[in-house]
Amino acid sequence: MARWSLRTKLVAVVAVAFLPVLGLSALFAAKEAAGNRARRAEAIIAAAELSASGHRQLIEGSRRLLISACAEDAVQKSADPAAAPADIERCEGYLGGLMKKFPTEYSAVLVTDAGGEVRCASAPSAIDKTLADRQIFKAVRDTKDFAIGTTIASRVTRSTIVPLAVPIMTGDRFAGMCAIGISLEGFADGAFASSSDAVTVDRSGAPLGGRPEAASALPVANRIAQAIAAGQPIFTDYGQNGLHYEFHVLPLAGDALFVVAAVPLGEGVSGTIRDWGAFALVVASFMAGLLAIWIGTDRWIVRPLHQIRTFASKVSRGENIALVAPQPWSPEIVAVSKGLNEMAEAIASRETELRTGLEQRDHMLREIHHRVKNNLQMISSLLNLQAGEIRSPRLRRFFGDAQNRVLTLSILHRHLYERSSWSLVDFQQFISDLVRQITVARPSSDRPKPRYQIRAPIMAVGPDVAIPVGLIVTEAVSSALSHDFSAVAQPEIRIEAVQKDDEQAELTIEDNGVDIGAGSIGPRLRGGFGATLLRGLAMQLGGEATIEARDGGGVRIVIAFPLPGEQESDA
Repeated sequence: MARWSLRTKLVAVVAVAFLPVLGLSALFAAKEAAGNRARRAEAIIAAAELSASGHRQLIEGSRRLLISACAEDAVQKSADPAAAPADIERCEGYLGGLMKKFPTEYSAVLVTDAGGEVRCASAPSAIDKTLADRQIFKAVRDTKDFAIGTTIASRVTRSTIVPLAVPIMTGDRFAGMCAIGISLEGFADGAFASSSDAVTVDRSGAPLGGRPEAASALPVANRIAQAIAAGQPIFTDYGQNGLHYEFHVLPLAGDALFVVAAVPLGEGVSGTIRDWGAFALVVASFMAGLLAIWIGTDRWIVRPLHQIRTFASKVSRGENIALVAPQPWSPEIVAVSKGLNEMAEAIASRETELRTGLEQRDHMLREIHHRVKNNLQMISSLLNLQAGEIRSPRLRRFFGDAQNRVLTLSILHRHLYERSSWSLVDFQQFISDLVRQITVARPSSDRPKPRYQIRAPIMAVGPDVAIPVGLIVTEAVSSALSHDFSAVAQPEIRIEAVQKDDEQAELTIEDNGVDIGAGSIGPRLRGGFGATLLRGLAMQLGGEATIEARDGGGVRIVIAFPLPGEQESDA
């Protein structure tokens, strides 16, 4: 999270703060959805119970009507195979009048003898037909009680019926059956069934009318028949419309007719919107709030901060600009921009003062070095005039050495005020100028003049290092020029300054002349002025000096000294 932007962190904090609200909203929405499902299931089951109750009332009314009609004397006599035609005629007239009172509810009423042959019926087409093979006849004959058959295609009328029958008894003997057929249309599409989501089915699972939408929610007939056969009042399966339901099976009467109610388990699109619409609105409001925070943060915080950063970058590069606050900036950011402008103006003013001060200091330092150089040259000229009055060669040489030392300091100051950096000295140029001045100031003679090989880098050192190094070169070269190079094929003086690493440097000065005892520095002159001065200057640098005879003639001087860790420009 440390690398997240301010905008991302702010949105994340707000999102985390509102997570409990979303959680509670989701919990309440889930409870409300579960409650809605439970209420819908209760309503569907209640409607199925109401439909079953209506069917039971119809069946019970039909049973009582059948018992009452079959108790008539003419009906009882018609079941006897030896009944007179007058009794049959009276029975048919009675049953026909009964059917006229219920033209839509029932299809026909008939009476059979003990063998199942129809003796009397409300419809003449039923006479002399046999019902011995019908399930309803076998059930009444075997149980000698009221029975309800499965739906059948009537042999008497063209409609499908639900048969109900009661036995006609002569004492304890089964004498025949009195049956009535309830019209399937009147049974399944009555007032109770047409307004219900439940469907009436027979034992085979086949629906007996009802609303097409309710029938499409049922599974295949075999699945319903399996549940009925297994005595399974509740089971789950997919309806023929592809949705998942919980089915409730309610028996109507006996094991012939049943009411099946389908309770949906998976909600459709409309149900999901109804149950979760409020929660979806909360989530949409939450996302809209986060989006508003994201856009607002970008507009009023991120963009101003980006412009402030760009402004600070330009100010750091020395550009003299002002931070102009656009119109959409908030008052707080505008106040910050004003403070930054004031700070930038103060920095620019301070930099101007510092730059002016530095220029003045540089000018003063150059002037000082220039004046020191002039003064040293004046001293060198005075020494030269004084040396002209000295007759002793030895004393004149001493004056020449002193004059060379003064020239060394003069040349160093010239290098310092001519360069732009006070902490960098071009050793190559500095040593070359020293050697040239020493050679020019040396009295001319017939001896061969050595050739100089100078190698030295530009090193970041100040006067505290350059002055001792310059004096060391002056003393070593002055001593080397006193050697005899007449017997040397290629006389030379080699001066090399190398930087070993970031902390150590080494200066080597050697010649190939013959030491004739006229020099001030040599392996045998340990107590001489030149050797003492050389070692003292090496100690001043924090290093050490090594003086040794060179193979093939001459003297090698090696000065190893540490480079200072920090150089000051005003050294």
